[in-house]
Amino acid sequence: MGKLNIKLAFLLLLVNFTYKSTAQNNTVLSTESLLVKTNTSVVLTGETLYYQLYCLNKTTVFSDISEIAYLEVINDRKESVFKNKISLKNGIGSGDYFIPTTLTTGNYKLIAYTNWMLNNSQNNFFEKDFAIINPFEEHINMTIDSTSKKVDVYKNETKNTAENILLKLDKEKYSKREKAALVLPKTLDRGNYFLNIRKIDFIPAYSDNETINTDTNLKQEIKILPETRGEIITGYISPKIANSDLNSKIVTLSIPGKNFIFKTAKTNSTGKFTFLIDKQTSSSDCYVQLSESDRENYTIAIDKTPSPDLSNLIFSNKTSISRKNLKAIQERSLATQVENVYFSQKKDSLIEAINTDFFFQPTEKKYQLDDFERFRTFKETIIEIVTELNFKDYNQVPSLYLRDSRYNITQSPEPCLVLVDGLQIQNINTLLNYNAYQIESISVVDRPYCYGPKIFNGIVSIITKNNDFATIYSDKNILKTMILRPEPAKVYFEPKYETSNSLSRIPDYRYQLLWKPNIALKSNEMIIPFHTSDISGDYEIMLEGITEAGNYIHFYKTFKIE
Repeated sequence: MGKLNIKLAFLLLLVNFTYKSTAQNNTVLSTESLLVKTNTSVVLTGETLYYQLYCLNKTTVFSDISEIAYLEVINDRKESVFKNKISLKNGIGSGDYFIPTTLTTGNYKLIAYTNWMLNNSQNNFFEKDFAIINPFEEHINMTIDSTSKKVDVYKNETKNTAENILLKLDKEKYSKREKAALVLPKTLDRGNYFLNIRKIDFIPAYSDNETINTDTNLKQEIKILPETRGEIITGYISPKIANSDLNSKIVTLSIPGKNFIFKTAKTNSTGKFTFLIDKQTSSSDCYVQLSESDRENYTIAIDKTPSPDLSNLIFSNKTSISRKNLKAIQERSLATQVENVYFSQKKDSLIEAINTDFFFQPTEKKYQLDDFERFRTFKETIIEIVTELNFKDYNQVPSLYLRDSRYNITQSPEPCLVLVDGLQIQNINTLLNYNAYQIESISVVDRPYCYGPKIFNGIVSIITKNNDFATIYSDKNILKTMILRPEPAKVYFEPKYETSNSLSRIPDYRYQLLWKPNIALKSNEMIIPFHTSDISGDYEIMLEGITEAGNYIHFYKTFKIE
């Protein structure tokens, strides 16, 4: 695994060098663009805005350049009120944003971009208008427009005029809490689609006024690295003592937890370092430190994630919402409040990241401490159980070393890399008296190990039972920060009344009956079930997506709940 990580680091450097060299030679490079579709263009505080992203280019349809996209919500003062990372798989991603009650009624922009897009001299990014209504405000500032009408956001599309023929339901009318079945016919073109089923409440909606930059030429020098293999985290070290050397210092990054991330990087002559994170975890807690004997002589900082220039964004001064829409807003707000009261019974499910092997596996020897007689402290446990290790002072600090048990000698003057839940520990004093009953396992790599730019004299990886050692550990030389991480994948809540009695006494005031992103259609008929709610009225089914040929298409159908 050490060789694999060296290869990844080399490929990243090669990609960076190639992009820079190509750009400096004024050669045309492929660009990409983003298309974002949402479940609605008017959302109330307390509701959730769902979105589907397509990263595209003219060569492969779905872009194979970026694996990370960024999405932001911008208010009319051109301030970012929400920012998120989205993992892209084959150019496709999705997510959601719960609208907090701290946001005021008004016009907002949703923008999306990749790092690669920001290298375009024309400030390339996707933008889309939408409105937020905060019904809890005493005075909702809305333009009075007695002629406002519901805008059908699909009327401007030129593709697919036979929607009602293609989408089929088992019935045209349903009772409350009834199971329905939507049939997607096999005649649909192969591609990626998303399904949006929600109530028609006649609150005026924005038309599809999206701005997508589709330029294909990029000739300038690349300043922002494309995230082609995962997230890129950059930062720099600064000296506390004048004329200190900044070059070739080893920096480590830890995101602790059960499925922890540990990365190493080397600084350049100006103290800059770059990490590539190619593993998904749900944690945003990040610990960065110098893996050097003089680490107390430097400070560490993490760069902010790049953002586009928002100075040219133009916001409308008017909305199409009038006073005659207040009843519809009040009804929808009441339904939202009821749904939020029962949120704990209707939670979405997070899709846990696959537990990939740690970078040192399968070269380690693992001790499951419950298989041995337990000792009270970590030091006693090492002495009595882990025969490959020995304690010895290094720079007047107790450290762990590998030893050859045959001759009882230390194998190297350098201590081992010690990780606890993925956090590097450089002062073993904090572990000596640690309660060993809180330790689940200790893994040892009993030979020198090359990982990134450094060769470690073996590895000791300690996993605690609660994976919480970082929360109690203190080291003034470690930078603890929060980094923006990709939103974890979800399976959105869908009631199943025919199999569950637990929901029978819980109100169902859903306006959004179903949001199902990332539907891969491959010329096969697909049946998608869903359940109606307690809210009667007219509902609309919207199926949208992009085909493998690069065509954006949509289909819609209406039905009633009585």
